[in-house]
Amino acid sequence: MEEDMFYRELMTSRPAQPPSYESALKAALAAQRRGLAYDQGRACDDDTAESLPHYSCDVHMEGVFMRKLEIEDTIRRAEVRNWQMVYVVLHGTALNMYQVKKERWGFPQKEGPDIEPDNPPWIKKGALAKSYSLLHADAGIAADYRKRRYVIRMRAETDQFLLSCVELETFIQWLDRIFAAIHIATPIDTRAFPRDFSIPRIQRIRYLRGQRPQGDDAVSVGYPDGAGGRAERTLFENAAADDGGSDGDQENGAPRLSTHAAVAATAEHPATGPASGQQTTPSARGRLSTTSYPNESVDPETGKWLPKQTWTSTHDLLYAKLCFAVLLFKSPRKSNYIISRGKMWYVDWATGRMVRMLPPGYGEMELYGPWQGLGLSTENRRL
Repeated sequence: MEEDMFYRELMTSRPAQPPSYESALKAALAAQRRGLAYDQGRACDDDTAESLPHYSCDVHMEGVFMRKLEIEDTIRRAEVRNWQMVYVVLHGTALNMYQVKKERWGFPQKEGPDIEPDNPPWIKKGALAKSYSLLHADAGIAADYRKRRYVIRMRAETDQFLLSCVELETFIQWLDRIFAAIHIATPIDTRAFPRDFSIPRIQRIRYLRGQRPQGDDAVSVGYPDGAGGRAERTLFENAAADDGGSDGDQENGAPRLSTHAAVAATAEHPATGPASGQQTTPSARGRLSTTSYPNESVDPETGKWLPKQTWTSTHDLLYAKLCFAVLLFKSPRKSNYIISRGKMWYVDWATGRMVRMLPPGYGEMELYGPWQGLGLSTENRRL
């Protein structure tokens, strides 16, 4: 009976009125004052409080380039394909193209040791012409473009274009920074191992194809190429065959030359050969020069040619150039996804058809993340 009365009273009673705005506002202001007072007192008491570090972007470069547009709108050939001077700014994962402004009034000198060809002082940054996101972008050395020396080919968003510079140092620095920006633009879960290594491309290709020197080829590796190397190899083989043959010459009393002596005799007297009967001493065998005056290019202990090679920073840059990836005009795209107009698209590179990719709806199971693989959903649910 008491339960029924309580239930009847609970269901028939009028709901409580909400608090007035004045009382709610006063309570909120009081809580805010208490919070501010607590924070100020804590800041005063805590002398070891550290401020947040200032944001800085390590990937940042600026320079003047010549730009040539090759492909636009995924597969359409660009209508205007002439070279144009642009001011390029690489900041983080964004590549911005600016128009150039020439200020020659204050710089009458056009050439000189103090003027950098890739960053002349009379070229200033103008209005923004184009901004690219380096997510799902691709870059490399344009090895198939022969008209200019240092050319970088880039595929960003729906465009493919060339960037040309003058100096090798600028070329290597921009390639390094562009690859770094492309790598950090990719989400951590979908990042792959970078394709540019510290081994030159030729050696890397031979290694991947299995064309490494085997044990049987170790003897032939030491011989030089050309006619001289073939003659020396043949002489060694004949000498080895003579060592294992009959001893008829020894029975007749004719002196026999050793293998090394035969090689040295042939090198000094190619017309007579080993049959001339002239034996050489070990000191004469190792000499490559018969001149009496001292030769700085020859090692006095071994008698081998040892020229002085000065290794400069240019050699390091040339070696680094061999380690970067090559991107040809007809190279396939590494990804079917691009970023255009701030949105993600799936592109069929055979037809150029673009389908916008949407994140999964709320409540949908996300097994692969919102921007990966099967977690992608399109505007057309049948795709």
